[in-house]
Amino acid sequence: MASRQDVEFLSSGAELRGWLYLADGDSTAGIVMTHGLSAVKEMFLDEYACAFAEAGFTTLVYDHYGFGASDGEPRQSPSPRLQQQGYRDAVTWLSSLSTVNPKRIAIWGTSFSGGHVISLTTEDLPIAAAVAQVPFLSKGAPRPPAGVLSALSEHASDPQARVPATTDTEEGVGVMFLDGAHDWFTSVASKRAPTWRNELFVSGFLESASWSPFEDLIRSNIPLLVIAATNDTLTPPAALFSDERTLPNVEVVKIPGNHFDAYQAGFDESSRAAIRFLKLHLQT
Repeated sequence: MASRQDVEFLSSGAELRGWLYLADGDSTAGIVMTHGLSAVKEMFLDEYACAFAEAGFTTLVYDHYGFGASDGEPRQSPSPRLQQQGYRDAVTWLSSLSTVNPKRIAIWGTSFSGGHVISLTTEDLPIAAAVAQVPFLSKGAPRPPAGVLSALSEHASDPQARVPATTDTEEGVGVMFLDGAHDWFTSVASKRAPTWRNELFVSGFLESASWSPFEDLIRSNIPLLVIAATNDTLTPPAALFSDERTLPNVEVVKIPGNHFDAYQAGFDESSRAAIRFLKLHLQT
């Protein structure tokens, strides 16, 4: 098993904390990765990072600003602005390591962070490839449960308002319901991620209202792998499947199951697809 170190780096005035998984050798390729909406790194990202390091990639996995072990106020704010800046700063930090080749770095994201990865591939960043797993695309996304829509509207002007991240009822007050989101998050939290909180800061969530990663797919300027689950209803891939042949830098890999199957039942398939793609484009 790959060795792991606790690390931290500065982003937007806060210390972001995570783990560095060390690959064997000097001048290795590197991967920066982080979690999806409301999640924390213990929600199977450690499994991916370990697999990537054993495949030869020095891998940094960290908690977003205001989540898990990372600092940042307000807590639980899924601000695209802050989270994408976190990726930029993580790439800079990983590039500075003497054991990492700064010309062979990739970014990986899943769910909400998969959307961040897509958008970041349109920027002039020092990255050579990217992987977006079951990504939030915005286009074709389901409406949140009715109860949380009412709560978001009611509290939109309240700078301190929070709403649950998940709900176990179709009409409930929670941002995520489909694909058994509530059961998955609460079960995984109880077994391996005690820092997870079923809470999102409203103003940070509302920042994403006008953000559409789908529109950035055509503008990706580096090789981008999108791993899509065919039965995903939380971040449905139908728009991606209909347009994939027109996306010049994008490869699409389909895996079976729903949104959350990618992390457990589909782990071997999703991790193998990422490793194959990254070895090809980072030349390992």
